[in-house]
Amino acid sequence: MPARETRGLFSYRSRVVTKFREVVELQAEPRVSISSGPHIIEIAPQAGGRIMRFATQDERGEQEWLAPVTVASWPCDAWPKSGSYPLVPFSNRVRDSRYAAADGSIVELATFPGMPHALHGFGQFAAWSVELQEADCVVLRYAHREGEHGWPWAFEAVQLIEANADGARLSMRVVNRSSRPMPIGLGFHPYFNALEAEVETTTLWRHEAEIAVEPTTEQPARRHVREADGYTRYLSGWDGRATLHYANGRTLELRADEPLSHVVVHCPAGAGYLCVEPVSHVSDGFNLASQGVTGTGIAVIEPDSEIRASLVMAAGANPAPRDGAAV
Repeated sequence: MPARETRGLFSYRSRVVTKFREVVELQAEPRVSISSGPHIIEIAPQAGGRIMRFATQDERGEQEWLAPVTVASWPCDAWPKSGSYPLVPFSNRVRDSRYAAADGSIVELATFPGMPHALHGFGQFAAWSVELQEADCVVLRYAHREGEHGWPWAFEAVQLIEANADGARLSMRVVNRSSRPMPIGLGFHPYFNALEAEVETTTLWRHEAEIAVEPTTEQPARRHVREADGYTRYLSGWDGRATLHYANGRTLELRADEPLSHVVVHCPAGAGYLCVEPVSHVSDGFNLASQGVTGTGIAVIEPDSEIRASLVMAAGANPAPRDGAAV
């Protein structure tokens, strides 16, 4: 599908000028498939480096851990709410698509028509090149040019996606290819088929229309259940561990490392999925950090320096019941 004719258009909102990005069609083919034992992962490099499917086929049958992507293509501003995609160089929202950089300049990020806020970085809207493919792993690379989509820095992001005895391991490293320090955020955005998640955190952030405002003194919930009314919860002080519970009694363990000390639990009203998103910073973290709010999680990396993070999705601890009964 050709790009929509949006290049060069401007939207005036709250005295903010937003340059629109062109909306192109992302293709889910060709796919890359990797596996280890009973665990299967399918990836669409050209469609934002997205994991299309993560499943286990064992003595208990087939288990889809993620809501699988079932479409062959989509406009990049209307992505399927399924699979899992990388978040880079920021997660969640940047209010009004702009923020004040450390040197006092205003960064104006391009966004899609109808979207007032920059959302989920650039990685999920881009084609990633396949740098290495083996039976149980794939390495994907995305190179961002200086100034592209309004982001003033050049950077390189590399994903390593592995199938192993536990299930899956997702790793990402981001290298600053600019000549000056670069603010950075990263993370992963999976859509799980789970009904409930247990997550230990210390801080709940207040938000307005999914834009974080400030940390609260409210004790965060430990159990997050998929419910009809829906909710979004921005949490920090995360220990990097979560347990997801599925309708058939199976569980999936998440283990995230530093710098993924924040997590978003998202359950849209009426949705058939539950998002548990390990991320390095809170929604609108760039703006909050520039306003002096502490604990946002925003990092800064020097030229030619890098930041790394990884997430394990462990499906291996699900043996069949000893008495052979179905769960």
